[in-house]
Amino acid sequence: MSDEFAPERERRERGTDMSNMKYMTLSDRIQSARKQAGLTQKELADRVGISQTAVHKLECGRSQSSRKTVSIALTCGVDPVWLETGRGDMSYSPSVYSQDGQLKTAQVAAEDGGRYLALPTTARVPLLTWKEAGGGEFGSPLREPSTWIAVAPRIGKNTFAMRISGDTMAPEFTEGDIILVDPDIPVDHNRFVVVRPKPGDEATFKQLIVDGGVRYLKPLNIRYPLVEIGPEAEFRGVIVGKFKEY
Repeated sequence: MSDEFAPERERRERGTDMSNMKYMTLSDRIQSARKQAGLTQKELADRVGISQTAVHKLECGRSQSSRKTVSIALTCGVDPVWLETGRGDMSYSPSVYSQDGQLKTAQVAAEDGGRYLALPTTARVPLLTWKEAGGGEFGSPLREPSTWIAVAPRIGKNTFAMRISGDTMAPEFTEGDIILVDPDIPVDHNRFVVVRPKPGDEATFKQLIVDGGVRYLKPLNIRYPLVEIGPEAEFRGVIVGKFKEY
């Protein structure tokens, strides 16, 4: 009679120490990465945006793939290619730039699973709430965020992500979309910006219009009015990209 629990028992007996890495399965690598990062299954699930059950299934081998392997790798601080395939080193450097300032490239596992793309080395950016983006001293270091977004394009070192709420920027930007915000790009006419209109206000996302020296925030949804802003407005950054999740 076959032993249906043999694979799981073999995995426990083999362990997940560094000397056995070449024999590790995807489930072994995910569990090893999570434990190295000091995270519980629930903490990893919350940071990546999946259920704890999904993490459990990955770690026990009941799920053999995931669209979130890159995000899991970045959250745990390990190399995405190693996590997906077992190739290369477990350790990962989050820098996307070499010493001469050129973008590094690597075979990075795409998050749809199964395909590999020659992309810039995967980086991660913090996902902020609108309250966080509008609070504190603008330009000051961010607190350690609980959620990160995996990205691969050329991005500035201070870029962060935000999830859109509401319909003021529809139809181009809809609720749930994730925007990438670079605080180091100068704001200018027609740019999409994240801005705090007045001290104490929550940050907002609009298109900046400059007309005759007067600055306005323009919603793309024609149901909402144009709003004039004064010199006290503080800009958090310029939108450089958008992700849509389905």
